[in-house]
Amino acid sequence: MKIIVDGRVLTHKKTTGVEIHAVNLIKELEKYIDLDIARPKFYNKYYAHFWEHFILPILALRYDILFCPSNIAPIFLSRRVKLIHTLHDISFMDIPENYSNLFQKYYSFIVPKNLKRANRIITVSKYAKASISNKFHFTENKILYIYNGINHNLIKKEQLKKENYILFVGSLSKIKNYKAVIEAYKLLSNKKIKLKMVMPSVKSLPYNLDISSDIEYIDFLEQEKLFSLYKKAKLFIYPSLYDSFGLPVLEAMACGTLVITSNVASLPEVGGGAVVYCDPYSVEDIKQKIELVLSDEALQKQMVQKGLARAKEFSWEKSAQEHIKVFQEVMKS
Repeated sequence: MKIIVDGRVLTHKKTTGVEIHAVNLIKELEKYIDLDIARPKFYNKYYAHFWEHFILPILALRYDILFCPSNIAPIFLSRRVKLIHTLHDISFMDIPENYSNLFQKYYSFIVPKNLKRANRIITVSKYAKASISNKFHFTENKILYIYNGINHNLIKKEQLKKENYILFVGSLSKIKNYKAVIEAYKLLSNKKIKLKMVMPSVKSLPYNLDISSDIEYIDFLEQEKLFSLYKKAKLFIYPSLYDSFGLPVLEAMACGTLVITSNVASLPEVGGGAVVYCDPYSVEDIKQKIELVLSDEALQKQMVQKGLARAKEFSWEKSAQEHIKVFQEVMKS
C-alpha cells in the first residue's frame, strides 16, 4: 500500500482548524504506516493551487492512494490512483457571505468534482457528514466521519493557578461570533473579571472594535502556550455560529477549563454533557450563561470532571487508526 499525502496545507502561514488537523493527523499516521508527503516547494497561494491540480497528479502516479486531508483535491487525477478526500465542511455554500466571490466560485466548481472522483470521503463530525450528503446525495454511500483529536502530550500535567479572566479563541470570521462575546462581557455584573481574546491576525482587528483595559487581544499562539492560557482561564467561551467540529471546545475541556459554547452545528457533538450551551444569537443568553457558570461552584466541579473525561475520548491516535482502516478498505475495493 503506497500512499502519498497532499501536503499543500502544510505550507500555509495561517493556522486554522484545517491546518491543525492536517499537521497532527499526518504526524500520527507516520508512526504506524509508510507514507510520502508532497508539498509545493514555496508558498504562494496561486502557485499552490496550480501545483495541486497539475503537478501533484503526476507525482501521485507512482502511488496506490492519494490522501488529501484539507478540503480540495486535484481535478486531473488518473483513475489508476485511488483518492481519499477529506472535506471539513461546505461553509462556502452554507454561509457564502463569509467568503469572497472568487473563493465561492472556485470551491463551487472544484468540490463537486472532487466528491464525485473520490473513492472515499472523510469529514470530521456527524453534523458535517449530514450537511455534505444532504447537498450532494451521491456521496451517501462513500462518506464517513472521523472525529478530530487533541495532542494531550502538550498539556502540562501540573495544576496552574486559575487567573481572573474569561478566554475566547477564534478567528476574525463573523461566524466565530467574537463581537457577541464582547457585548455579553460588557453586560456582566462582575466588573472585576477580565476578557482575553486570542485571535490570529489581531493587527487586522476592525477599527471600531472595543478597546479597553479589561479586554486583551492576543495574536496567534503556539499550541503549548495556548494550552497554558486555557488552563489558567476561569471560563472558556465559544459561541460560534457555525463549526464542522470545534477544536477550541475540545482543547479547553482537556485543560480542565469550564466551557460555554453554542447549541448549534457540531458543537453539541464535541461538548456532549460536559459543557453549558448558549444561544449564539442572543447576547443576553450568553451573558446569563456566563453568570450562571461563574456563580455555581457545584456546577463548576461537575463541568471540570465531565470535561476532562469527555476530552479523553478524542485523540489523534484514535483518528489515525480510523484513517488507516479507510486506507485498507479502499485498497481492497
